[in-house]
Amino acid sequence: MSVGYANGIRVMSMTHTGEPGFMLYIPIEYALHVYNEVMNVGQKYGIRNAGYYALRSLRIEKFFAFWGQDLNTLTTPLECGRESWVKLEKGMDFIGREALLQQKQNGVYKRFTMFILDDHDTDLDLWPWWGEPIFRNGQYVGKTTSSAYSYTLERHVCLGFVHNFSEDSGEEEVVTTDFINRGEYEIDIAGHRFQAKAKLYPVTSLFAHKRRKDDVELSDLQGK
Repeated sequence: MSVGYANGIRVMSMTHTGEPGFMLYIPIEYALHVYNEVMNVGQKYGIRNAGYYALRSLRIEKFFAFWGQDLNTLTTPLECGRESWVKLEKGMDFIGREALLQQKQNGVYKRFTMFILDDHDTDLDLWPWWGEPIFRNGQYVGKTTSSAYSYTLERHVCLGFVHNFSEDSGEEEVVTTDFINRGEYEIDIAGHRFQAKAKLYPVTSLFAHKRRKDDVELSDLQGK
């Protein structure tokens, strides 16, 4: 893509927020020029700058993992709920395919999970950041990798990996969907534990409900 006097811009139909949109990879010498061009043209569309924490909140409330913080080179697609992005049935060979097939057969030992805090007061209680211990039925099972306040859900949301440590030996066992769903969870923030609901998939129903509510409110305003 070319923007103004800049060319060689690579465009990807993805974002870091989980929202529809595009990412522009701009040659560094054109960065300021492209920014000014986009901001000028975007004025009539209501364009404005959004800070990092706004983008962080958007992606966390949509259960959108961030490379380098939630995921790293030791994380597999099966452990973070991205198995649909890997086409194992096509028979095409790639590095790590045999390991993934074995993991699919044997099960995973950690699972990326979303936690919605229930009894947390955003005005009085300390906010989570990342690295908070996760407890399942009173037992430590992992720690958060990122956290943010969700303005859509109106609650704090934490992301992190859940492990299954044997109570007898302390060794890791397979983490199943049933293991995640049947647990009672708490997030420890500065020594105080807060109850949390665990989710393996984004809370799309709540977003749909909010969109319907916003549409109704907008139609009422237009009617007046």
